[in-house]
Amino acid sequence: MADPLLPEDPRRIGRYVLTGRLGDGGQGSVYLGRDGNGREVAVKLLHTRLGRVPEARRRFVRELEVASRVGGFCTARVLDADVQGDRPYIVSEFVHGPSLAELVRAQGPLDPGTLLRLAIGTATALSAIHRAGIVHRDFKPPNILIGPDGPRVIDFGIARALDSSLITVTSQVVGTPAYMAPEQVAGDAAGPPADVFAWGGTLLFAATGRAPFPGDSIPALLNAVLNAEADVSALPGPLAELAGACLAKDPARRPTSADALFRLLGMAGADLPPSARPDDLLERGMASATAVLTKVAYGPPPPQLAPRRSRRGLLITAGAAAAALAIAVPAVISQLPDGPSAHGATGTTRGTAGTVGSGRTGGTVKIGVMAPMRGPQAAASAGVWAGAQQAVNEFNAKRPSVHVQLVRLDTVTGADAQDAAAGREAARLNAAAVVGRFGEEAAGAMPILEARHIPALSSAAPASASSGGGWTYWHTVMPDMDASVSALAEMMGRRRFATRTRVVVLDDTTQPLAHRLATVFRARAEALDALVRVVVLRTSPPDYTTVIGDVKGLDADAVFYGGLPETAGPLLKRVRTAGFSGRFYLGLPSLDPRLVSGAGRAAEGAVLTCPCSSFAPGAARMPKAFTDFAARYAQANKGSRPALYAPETYDATWAVLHAFEHGSRTGAQVNDYLRAIDMPGASQRVRFTAQGHLTDGVSYAYEVKNGRFTCLGNSATAPVT
Repeated sequence: MADPLLPEDPRRIGRYVLTGRLGDGGQGSVYLGRDGNGREVAVKLLHTRLGRVPEARRRFVRELEVASRVGGFCTARVLDADVQGDRPYIVSEFVHGPSLAELVRAQGPLDPGTLLRLAIGTATALSAIHRAGIVHRDFKPPNILIGPDGPRVIDFGIARALDSSLITVTSQVVGTPAYMAPEQVAGDAAGPPADVFAWGGTLLFAATGRAPFPGDSIPALLNAVLNAEADVSALPGPLAELAGACLAKDPARRPTSADALFRLLGMAGADLPPSARPDDLLERGMASATAVLTKVAYGPPPPQLAPRRSRRGLLITAGAAAAALAIAVPAVISQLPDGPSAHGATGTTRGTAGTVGSGRTGGTVKIGVMAPMRGPQAAASAGVWAGAQQAVNEFNAKRPSVHVQLVRLDTVTGADAQDAAAGREAARLNAAAVVGRFGEEAAGAMPILEARHIPALSSAAPASASSGGGWTYWHTVMPDMDASVSALAEMMGRRRFATRTRVVVLDDTTQPLAHRLATVFRARAEALDALVRVVVLRTSPPDYTTVIGDVKGLDADAVFYGGLPETAGPLLKRVRTAGFSGRFYLGLPSLDPRLVSGAGRAAEGAVLTCPCSSFAPGAARMPKAFTDFAARYAQANKGSRPALYAPETYDATWAVLHAFEHGSRTGAQVNDYLRAIDMPGASQRVRFTAQGHLTDGVSYAYEVKNGRFTCLGNSATAPVT
């Protein structure tokens, strides 16, 4: 399978002995190698000529980050890397087997059982890729390896992070023509739906041995991608329906990769509830991809996934009908009940849009509140509804000309399929706007809200992934986590030491968000002239001996860790026990009581920043606008402090209500108003950039004191000891 090494090829890289050549690319060469235990691995080595080109090294590092974030779900796992040396390299598992393209050319189209196993495995890989905030952008048969334990998706060389400012590709076509989505051909934004389109075409190739679209030249092929309908009749019935939906020309009409995986698992006999967690889907996908599915009874789609025709009037031929089907888990929608709510406030009145009541002449306008309101995330979402309700009750109490009604858009668990269904329901209800907790999850609903001109205001803190998608109707009333962790590094920079601040940054590659926050913190700390040592954590639990050794070796003043509290707690305890007396700086995920319970006294003095304001006990060190809101909230909610996300959702809702006060009624009118809004809020001043980011957002600082998180106020002015 591997070609012999050339005379100029190295014989060893790091601790790996190279035994053959697997291929060459624009970035580097890929070699077959062996580690110290004799295990075969694939080693990608950056070309010598690019080793001193900063941009080439950055791309190589980005490829490593992309591959590490995916987590190994039906992808080739990253085993090791060195991106600091003269010849950067990445080591990944070696998959013993041909590519899908080679397999089909040699043996012909796949049988139904093998085809379903391939579909499940590759959909699992895409779901993991998209969940990690990545767009593959070159999904095709040659980039799928068929190993003895199932398919593996490879080659993230041109993948882009969803949070990249370069995600909108203009005047540059990236991908393989036969599997490119129409939006890629047209030079428009290419997000996860483009990968789903390529997945549908790849499935068709596996069943027929032919590319999904005909063409004897590149122009003819691209014209077919834009205008011809793929013939999916060679696929078994349910797979044909699914592939047809994935090959829809309009990206908003395609299912998400998670939708596709859910349905495929149903075809394989899995009995999954509509509220299945993303982790459950990935685990079941991995198991099914490695099972032998030679006897497949394709049944009808589960009721909750039955394709539904779009209400939009599109002219389509009978042969293209499958491409117009939308596959989704329905959101649970309910009107706000009459009478006292669960939070003690008086509910708004039921009504139908356009009705006149209580002397109002402008009828009723609806605002959708979108968040996971049931299941494991329900408690965290309670404040979303409470904050929106508080704002609407205050607005309606003034007896304005228009009456505002809230409607629930319950996404249950926040999965992409449920967010997409909530977006469709908001459109069906003709909501003038949607507010709620959708940070990273915005990708599921935003294509639909964007197409129907419904502005969305998020009160969650994204890790920048959903905010860089080029949406013109997306806004956030909370700074993202990148800004928050940068503010944390700036707090550290305000402390004065006899020499440069020495900080160990723990880069936990087992947790995508922790990895991202470590990257941001490191960049900001280095910009502030701190001496930074990065320790990469590749196992869970981490190797405490390595961490302790590096902390002692640098004689560190500070340690940063951006991961979850169940990892952070024991980590702090072990490092503190080993003699570290400096300060811990932690990412937003650790703002959780489990941090203190896991770390005990070792957590004392740890500092965190959060874009949210709801953790401030007793509103200490908070601005007057927040304390005034907290007083009104307590009066309406039986003396309760503002729940998590309540102040931010209150601000988001009032931004829409101010648009109503100024005559806006449609989503487009509200969006136009939001572009120029400058409103003092309870938690933030509400002003948006052209990309929908909050302008001059404030992060709040917290310190663990006596086993509790104590608010230090605005991180820019918080006291530093």
